Amino acid sequence: MPAPKPDLRALGVGIAQLRRERGMSIEHLAEASGVHRKTVIEVEAGRVAAKISTLHGIAHALGVPLPELVVPVCARHAKSVGTPTPTVER
Repeated sequence: MPAPKPDLRALGVGIAQLRRERGMSIEHLAEASGVHRKTVIEVEAGRVAAKISTLHGIAHALGVPLPELVVPVCARHAKSVGTPTPTVER
């Protein structure tokens, strides 16, 4: 069974909401996260699947843990978001 399609729009809406709550402009978030302004706009609009490094920078700039930032991506999936995926030990 293929993985469900990620809800990029929900992720973008969540990022935009956090940014506004912190009184940040798109330009300020871009600068603080080390991400190009256009990329921030595209992510907030849900038009791109951002790299993990991009999301990490945005999460850091917003002061939230990366997992908290990306929860909306899977929120509508049948699997419970709060259920941890087993860790593979090496």
